[in-house]
Amino acid sequence: MRFRLRYLKHDLELSPGVFVIGRSAECQLSLDDPLVSRRHALLHVGDDDVYIEDAGSRNGVLVGGNKITGRVRIGDGDRITIGAQEMTLSATADNAEAPRRTWAHTPAGGGPVTMVSMPVAVASAHGSGAPAAPTLEEPTIDRPKRGEALRLLGGVADKALALGNPEGAERLLQNGLQEILADVRAGKDITAESVELAAKFAARLASGTGKGSWGDYVVGLYAQRQQLPPAPIVDELYVAARKMRGFDLTGFRAYLSELHTRATSFTPTEKFVLQRLEGLERLVASR
Repeated sequence: MRFRLRYLKHDLELSPGVFVIGRSAECQLSLDDPLVSRRHALLHVGDDDVYIEDAGSRNGVLVGGNKITGRVRIGDGDRITIGAQEMTLSATADNAEAPRRTWAHTPAGGGPVTMVSMPVAVASAHGSGAPAAPTLEEPTIDRPKRGEALRLLGGVADKALALGNPEGAERLLQNGLQEILADVRAGKDITAESVELAAKFAARLASGTGKGSWGDYVVGLYAQRQQLPPAPIVDELYVAARKMRGFDLTGFRAYLSELHTRATSFTPTEKFVLQRLEGLERLVASR
């Protein structure tokens, strides 16, 4: 059998042996992701099967969305999640020898993945292999699903906020949040769930850091989409309003004015949310 690891639309050949995934540059797949441990997971590649094992990571390894324990056999199409990164194993009949390839890349946009380094697998008792000279390929690669990455990073950020480290939470989230805002401004198809998730974490950063710019972020997201925020997001903004400084009240009022032009078509629930936003404007203006 021939096994490949599908990651960011690239197929990486897996030679028989032990393939290490982690944050260290010495790993066969090196991921610059704060959720990934230095040695996070091991792929044990044989001639006819592949097993995956958690190498004692902080956040565990998921296969098909389920956290694994011990050494688990994986097969064609199995989805692996390590930190905020997702990859898939593929298995095909060994009809021809394919070249081993290495990709090294630093995306300009920042975010949870800033380097992908893929040398060949380390030889084990089940087989042998010599390291191949690295080669460079395509200058850009697709990003992982941003909503999923933000959800995973958000869990860590929430812990940082709870421990009184808002600056650490901001460092974790700011790139992902700005990428989602850029996509919304570009008119890309972003799910309402991803937008709400971004708005929730931005409002929490506004509360934790006291920066009004994160409140502006929330307003900007929904103003760009010409939508009302969900009630839970408005609640988050009320909490933040008592702490944030430098909030753009003029921009917020312009957003409210635009909403008022469509208020006659709002449902009772939407009208209630609009009233809550009006109350938020008065609260911010009184500070």
